[in-house]
Amino acid sequence: MSSGVYGANVTGPGRWPTAYLVVVGLLAGGGALLNALAFYISIFATDDCSSQNPAFRCTGAGLLTMWGLPWAGLACSVGAALAAAAWWRGGRVWCGLPIGALVYAAGLAGTWRVMTS
Repeated sequence: MSSGVYGANVTGPGRWPTAYLVVVGLLAGGGALLNALAFYISIFATDDCSSQNPAFRCTGAGLLTMWGLPWAGLACSVGAALAAAAWWRGGRVWCGLPIGALVYAAGLAGTWRVMTS
């Protein structure tokens, strides 16, 4: 057995580095708080909706996209971070965090595009 960052075991069948899982969990919690903020802001994105302003965000599909995309992005980012860690097992598991962050940022960027459409 070899020790990785902070003494976490990064080798061996079926073992996950504890420090990595804790960091992914903390980042997911932070992402959930950021999603709550994005949800709060998205409520006000519909203030100017009217028959004279038929924006995508004013439709049912636009609302569902605007409210669901951050949560789908968070779920996919956690999955991507864990999948990358499973793929690269030997000490390079931390490479999964930037991948997860990019996937999450893509979900927030898509939400912002819908809010400002």
